[in-house]
Amino acid sequence: MDKLKELGIAENTLVIAMADNGPMAHNPPPGCGFSETIFRGGKGDFLEGGVRVPAQAWWPGVIKPGQIVGDIIHETDLFTTFARLAVATQYIPTDRVIDGIDQTALLLNGDTHSRRDHVFIYAGPRLGATVKGNYKRHWISPDPVGEASGIPAAFYFLPMDPREKSPMLANLIHLKSPFSRMKLRHELWKKKYPDSKEVHGIPWTGIENAPPEVKALAKPKLDLKKLPFDPLEYVEHLDQLPFDPDMDPDIGR
Repeated sequence: MDKLKELGIAENTLVIAMADNGPMAHNPPPGCGFSETIFRGGKGDFLEGGVRVPAQAWWPGVIKPGQIVGDIIHETDLFTTFARLAVATQYIPTDRVIDGIDQTALLLNGDTHSRRDHVFIYAGPRLGATVKGNYKRHWISPDPVGEASGIPAAFYFLPMDPREKSPMLANLIHLKSPFSRMKLRHELWKKKYPDSKEVHGIPWTGIENAPPEVKALAKPKLDLKKLPFDPLEYVEHLDQLPFDPDMDPDIGR
């Protein structure tokens, strides 16, 4: 930030710092400071402690300092927001679903100006929960007891129950249909536009216009032919190799 000020470009630069997940609260190494706070859960959980994280935005002369914003914003929103601020929305792909929402109004005008009022939270490949405003519905249970209880809906009012320990069925039964409709629409979209398959490979590969230094990083540091086993035996599908054959003509399928 000092360098941006020194260069005289601070007022033309947006800086955002944010965590990508909650703390490693499950059996953390002693003394590391990984612990729950007001929210229950941590990294890997669909509980608020796993996904509700701190974030800061700094833009002198544009964002008023000292604000505390309580609106929902998702990390995917940064892509679309940056595109709008950089006058580059024409480069946003149109051949796929873009999850990000333009949050320029939130940055410029502050609290209550978010354009996102809900978010879907996954536990691996499973939809774990949906948050809409101050309300949350668990689709699966984070607790073994809850998983076996047979209760068809676990609704939470987050301002009153940030640890998601007291599900309300009768009190919030009127939310059952709205949340079910949200889930149905989401699943129909995913059926129309399914997730891409997970791929594995050597870091730094697949980068367009990569300089020689990056290409060197992507080249395996060992001769795969000298390994005492065939790497292909550990590849689930032959079209998903753990390396890029085009980067080393001596390595074939």
